[in-house]
Amino acid sequence: MNKRRIILIDKKYQLKTAFSIVGITTILAVVILLAISSILIYNNQRVHGIMKVEDNIFQAMSVIGSQGRSNSEAISEMSRDHINNFNITDDIIKYNNILLISLLVFIIIQGVIIYLLMIKKTHRISGPIYVISNYFKDLIAGKYPDPRPLRKNDELGDFYELFIQLVSALKERDKNKK
Repeated sequence: MNKRRIILIDKKYQLKTAFSIVGITTILAVVILLAISSILIYNNQRVHGIMKVEDNIFQAMSVIGSQGRSNSEAISEMSRDHINNFNITDDIIKYNNILLISLLVFIIIQGVIIYLLMIKKTHRISGPIYVISNYFKDLIAGKYPDPRPLRKNDELGDFYELFIQLVSALKERDKNKK
């Protein structure tokens, strides 16, 4: 028994089913992505605001400290803390952006995987329907088809078996008429 290579047998059904599942999944993923994105953007704006305020405070303290030489050690420590805080907040912003991009990539990959799985699943339904449709064409043309077994994982097995019984009954009926 040779294997069929065509995966999109009933393009209308298979693509409609696959796109509807992918569409629903994508809509849900986009809603989640928008919620997370808005939170990340809001947090990034807040962190950026904190950085501006801290920079203003630092600049003011530096001016005040430079007027009195006795606070140079405190100013030096404040300068280290200020640079450290800037580096940490900058890392948070970068991490949030990486998270956002990672979520977007994940959603795209998820959509592609679901699409391919749906095409494969609908192929297991469309294949038997395609075979039975060809057998119907044979019957309409006055020929009896020679049904073969379905593939191992094909759907509609009970319906197919009923169809085979129908063909056998028709053959037997014609045989008895002669």
